[in-house]
Amino acid sequence: MEPETPGDWPVRRRMPALDALDDTTRTAVVAVAERLRALHDVFADRLLTLIRRHVPGYAVLSDDDIRDSARRFLDVLVAELSARRVPDAALRKMLGEYAVERAAQGVPLDVLAVGYQLGARELLALLDEAAAEVALPDDLLLAVHDSTWELSNEASAVFARVRHDLALEREHFDAERRSAFVAGVLSGAFTAERIKRDAHLVGLAPQYHHVALAARAASREDAAAIRRAVATAVGVPADRLLITEVGAVLGCVAPRAPESVAGHLVAVGPAAPLDRLSASFDEATLVLETATRFAMSDVVSLADLGPRPLVLAAGHTADGLAARHLAPLAAAGRSSGEISETARVYLACDQDVREVARRLAVHPNTVRYRVNRFQQLTGLDLGRTEDLVTSWWLLNRRGD
Repeated sequence: MEPETPGDWPVRRRMPALDALDDTTRTAVVAVAERLRALHDVFADRLLTLIRRHVPGYAVLSDDDIRDSARRFLDVLVAELSARRVPDAALRKMLGEYAVERAAQGVPLDVLAVGYQLGARELLALLDEAAAEVALPDDLLLAVHDSTWELSNEASAVFARVRHDLALEREHFDAERRSAFVAGVLSGAFTAERIKRDAHLVGLAPQYHHVALAARAASREDAAAIRRAVATAVGVPADRLLITEVGAVLGCVAPRAPESVAGHLVAVGPAAPLDRLSASFDEATLVLETATRFAMSDVVSLADLGPRPLVLAAGHTADGLAARHLAPLAAAGRSSGEISETARVYLACDQDVREVARRLAVHPNTVRYRVNRFQQLTGLDLGRTEDLVTSWWLLNRRGD
């Protein structure tokens, strides 16, 4: 067999500009359009027969619905031909609208492509009949055939683009629905009845316990990083993690508390059913605020904070105690910072002088000297429980 050459391939005949045709041909085009207009019921009936015979995916549509669509398609074609316009642009627009409509009715878009090809075949059969009656030139009829099949092939691309756009739209809608549910649950805005009704829409079972998480993001990129870190830690795909902004805080409904989210601060509330998770989120928010003030990181719960929340809870009282005890320390000059930091680390290390010396890279005697100076200047005796707690409170508040 001889190899094919480009000359063996079929010639593609693009549709000429219809308003540039000679008078006789333009008259024939208009006559074809009028003939097709008269056959639009015939076309609708023939296409219905083909669809019912060959395309079971159209079973969700009624006979009248299929006929109406066929008539609509032919009416657009006829209107464009009558106006001496190549109908491709109008048909592309109609195809996009038609695809969205059919997708909403449950017809798969790949099924639509088959239906459209059947319609194109039947249309060309009618066109051949009408062209023979009005003596449409053969070269123009061939161009119409080529253009019709090219558009039929293009229809698959139109339907694929609509499928892609609809998938993005559904994904966006799902994301908004998940975000609204999380915000409603964690803020306490949703009633128990609504939570029970809507939980399945976001893939949750309302009777199970979940954990409220709170975090704060400095930017959109930071929020995305926190989402990924938490999702990895709790074993949930990042795009399915139930997390959103609740006021100025990122709130998350998680299946369990993460063990670690290195590089981020994530506060954890106690596990609770969905309809009581707003209280868990309140606790997580308190933990987040406290842990932020104390420069803590990773996963933090209330149990990890010890008495730290008390440091933030009584500002007026703390101000009075600070004026009484820390003012003399501040008056000590440049050494006051070293003295107060040594006392703070001394308390953090459970009064282990050698550990404090190691952390601060000073001699143990220096630690003892600074601690004694702290007690002398403040009047607080670290050997007394009440003074020790007061010192810890004031020194940590001072460092926030």
